[in-house]
Amino acid sequence: MGGVACTAEAQSSPSATPTPTVSRQDIRVQLTPERVQDGATRSIRVRAFCPVPQGGTAYRATARSDAFTGLVTLTQPAPATPAASSTPVTAAAPPPEVHGFAIVDEDAKPGRFQVEVKCEGTNDIGKATLTVVARPKATATATRTRVVPTRAPRAGGGGTAAGGPAEEPSGIPGVVIAAGLVAVAAGGIAVARRRSKAG
Repeated sequence: MGGVACTAEAQSSPSATPTPTVSRQDIRVQLTPERVQDGATRSIRVRAFCPVPQGGTAYRATARSDAFTGLVTLTQPAPATPAASSTPVTAAAPPPEVHGFAIVDEDAKPGRFQVEVKCEGTNDIGKATLTVVARPKATATATRTRVVPTRAPRAGGGGTAAGGPAEEPSGIPGVVIAAGLVAVAAGGIAVARRRSKAG
């Protein structure tokens, strides 16, 4: 009988209860903007939809990335202030999300960078991708240069050949040549008359 009683007591003892495990869930993370140019320090907004922790734990999260200058703390947005009216209005509770601003390192090379957010209190994790693009290179401005002809007007460069005004032929002007011919002719006539009178 003693052996039977011991067996019954052992069977009636409660079994060990397994410890519940808390599973992490992937939270949604938003980046504004999602694309930035390299070579400049820029600020982006990080939003994470973390679940509200229980037990009075602080509602916040942290964001990290190789493209950031450091660790970023995300906190709950301030509640909206109700408009002034005669009827008292209770301020609406903010949605379950945390946000903050991260500084992108100016030395970050073009590429895709992972941004990881971890919610404090619940240890939930979410990820997003930040794209850093190369800054467009400056193009040289085309300048117009004035070409000065180096050849003579009648050698194919400038003058009437280039559509310019007609120029006088080089050498003695035509008016001088005509006046000289008239003078020579007049002198010849005078000499002929003298000879005829002397004869």
